[in-house]
Amino acid sequence: MRTKRKLDMDRYEKMLRDLEEMKNKEEISEQTYEEMKKKYEEKLKELEDSYFEEDETELELELEDLEDLGEKITMKVEKAVSNAMDKVHTMMSEMPGSFDPGRTYTTDEVYEGEFDTDQIHIDFSTINGHIDLKKWNQDTYKVVVTKKVRSLSEERAQKKLEKMKVEFEHQKNGKDVLELHAGGNTTVDITGYFPAVAKGGLLSKDQPIHYDLKLKSVNGHFSVIGLHAGDTKLETVNGRIGLEKVNARDLDAETMNGRIFLEDTEVERGSISTENGRLELLNARGNTMTASTENGSVRGKVSFHHAELTTENGSIRISPKEKGEYTLVTENGSIRIDLDRTVPYYVEAKTAMGRIKAASDLDATFKGKRYATVQHEDFEGAEQRISIDAETDMGSVKIY
Repeated sequence: MRTKRKLDMDRYEKMLRDLEEMKNKEEISEQTYEEMKKKYEEKLKELEDSYFEEDETELELELEDLEDLGEKITMKVEKAVSNAMDKVHTMMSEMPGSFDPGRTYTTDEVYEGEFDTDQIHIDFSTINGHIDLKKWNQDTYKVVVTKKVRSLSEERAQKKLEKMKVEFEHQKNGKDVLELHAGGNTTVDITGYFPAVAKGGLLSKDQPIHYDLKLKSVNGHFSVIGLHAGDTKLETVNGRIGLEKVNARDLDAETMNGRIFLEDTEVERGSISTENGRLELLNARGNTMTASTENGSVRGKVSFHHAELTTENGSIRISPKEKGEYTLVTENGSIRIDLDRTVPYYVEAKTAMGRIKAASDLDATFKGKRYATVQHEDFEGAEQRISIDAETDMGSVKIY
């Protein structure tokens, strides 16, 4: 189509030149010349306008196609990079500060005990190594400390392992406190198994045990599975952070290089952040959540009363459930919102360089190509409703 319009434009430009030549040779009258010239110029302007409008539309469509392709590529790259970084973190934790040849030798130290209360404070830290805490169906707890070294000989390895001191302490001064700190340039992994409930008497109900968690590492990941948590602070530099089937009152999770994921997890107040990694919130719910990444995507099937999800370089895709207010912001990336039609909704979408698209069954109001609102007919006055403010600088907003 654009090629044909360009040929038509060239043809009318030639007709104008021929008309000018005929006038100069006095082959046509001045009146005929003016009439024909006006007609040709109007037609040429019409062709030029439609040509460049079509050019802009085609460019936007091409950019949109590239954006969709880029988003798919980005997701695959993020997954590959995440897996690669997990392997790098494992290698770093196995050989911290040392490139000793030989094989890896390990030894375990096991600490066991029981709690007198249902309010537990856990303070674990390791420089190089992961920390995994999980629920088990026992009344007691068990903490396994795995020390690792590399050496050319078993004898030398044993000497190294003996020098690696790990301090473990269980305090019972009115409150159960577990402390374990592994220092030095060594690899120490910590795995803890904890009861989920405090057993009552014959006529008493089991009471859930609440754990205040303070976990810290430099090179290593964290995972927490199946626990009721109170104040929870998780901090690592190089490693992922994962929570699964966790109920947390106050969550603060931070990593510099690694992804953060919450699955089947409820958080009263949450703040999660990473500089290089994606954020995944699968069946995550609660009161408030602030989630941010600088270089990575944000994905979520979520139900929060209030949530702010931001990324500088990455896309955002969420499926909000039940009621809540959501703020979605990305600088360089697209935003996709999958609406639950059973809950009244209101969406305000803005983009600086991109397009906004809405599903055909949605009542969308557009103001140009860069701003739109989508509102359910029952939104006003509804107690259970979803409100979303979505904004991107360089990318599209799609509402389905």
